[in-house]
Amino acid sequence: MDAIWKSRSASGLQSDTSCEHATIQECQDLVNSPPLVEYKYVAEGRANVVFSIWERSGTEMVEGRFKRTLLRVPKATSGVTPCNYESLQAFQENMVEARIGRQHLVPQILISISADVASLLNEAWAKDKSNGSHNNESSVIQPGHAMLVEDMRASPGYKVFEFKPKWLAQSPIAPSDAKRCRTCAREAYRNSNKMTKGLPVSVPICPLGLVHSDRAVVEHTIERLAPEWTKEDHKRLLDAFETTGVLKKIREVQVAGDAGRALLEDPSNMDFGLAMTMRDCSCYIRMPSASNMDVEIKLADTDKKNWEDKEIYWQDTHWNLVDNGWYTCEEEVRPPITTECFLGA
Repeated sequence: MDAIWKSRSASGLQSDTSCEHATIQECQDLVNSPPLVEYKYVAEGRANVVFSIWERSGTEMVEGRFKRTLLRVPKATSGVTPCNYESLQAFQENMVEARIGRQHLVPQILISISADVASLLNEAWAKDKSNGSHNNESSVIQPGHAMLVEDMRASPGYKVFEFKPKWLAQSPIAPSDAKRCRTCAREAYRNSNKMTKGLPVSVPICPLGLVHSDRAVVEHTIERLAPEWTKEDHKRLLDAFETTGVLKKIREVQVAGDAGRALLEDPSNMDFGLAMTMRDCSCYIRMPSASNMDVEIKLADTDKKNWEDKEIYWQDTHWNLVDNGWYTCEEEVRPPITTECFLGA
């Protein structure tokens, strides 16, 4: 699989589809051969669980064909519509890849898992739950579609971090006298809630700094995102952002899909849905220790948004930020909420 991930991440190169198909079929068959593999819990979100896959080699477990590969499966929860992975894959290929570029995305491949595999995954997941890590006893993994995805975690010779670029342009329906961008307004509101509960807060990082015309502002923003990295690392990442143009592509998609009042008047619009997806995606950075190697920048969490479930939440969030002065720094809270927004700077 590692060769497929590299091929799909190479800009301008066409992969050998016949060879890919054979490898994918082989790996799907292997995933569905429990005596030959072992599944280990890695992480989970609200709708998915992620596992690593290890091949049996004699008495040892090795990455084998699953080097830098993870298995992502949907949760089935009572009363919640499960993720339709076929629909998600179609959205990834037809919308996200077409607008952002396949080379900028964490690649994912649709496969199927059997009832036996689903049962074993539930056992591995339950074992982790017994350690007190989760409280999703009502959720289960069912047979059906799953995904193989590239593993963007740290590995020898690389250090990593991830962040959410969020709203890289101001909301088109923000007040005309706004002093904060959409993200800073939202984070100011969230910090106020935390302070009320006595929780620690930090000054939010303004995403507009990542696409600012002043290189020094972009570098400062990167330093805040990765404070433990060196100055040289920060410069390499800044150069990589400029070379790939990936953040500007995200901003272009956000602006093009939400140029007016779509949030209030046309939330089912596909382009608006893509804009909201790209406002909630994650950006994974893998920095090689070798200075002659390229910095890897890839986007994940680019699933299609269920606008019917999100519409009221999105609209309520908007009106809260407008009506309670979070955009204009006129919120009636004490002490005042500190932000360092680059809107208009």
